[in-house]
Amino acid sequence: MRQNNHKDSSANKAEAGNELEDNRQLLTTAEVAQRLRVHQRTVQRWISSGRLPATKVGPRIWRISPEDLKKFLGNKPSDSQESNEL
Repeated sequence: MRQNNHKDSSANKAEAGNELEDNRQLLTTAEVAQRLRVHQRTVQRWISSGRLPATKVGPRIWRISPEDLKKFLGNKPSDSQESNEL
């Protein structure tokens, strides 16, 4: 019976390891802001408006996948278009 617990424990550790790997690939709002040279609050607004997909991992903590960021950048209007819309 003790061996079964060990196997379960090993499986849980493997799952946790995969989850940690996935989390390392996700970007914080601060990292996205730094890459795009915008304020972190701007990234948060994009998330709130639904323009930038993100995953909520805590009460006020969001993570963005690199793939979603690439898609967002492909659909993002240029700065001149944004200022004309305002």
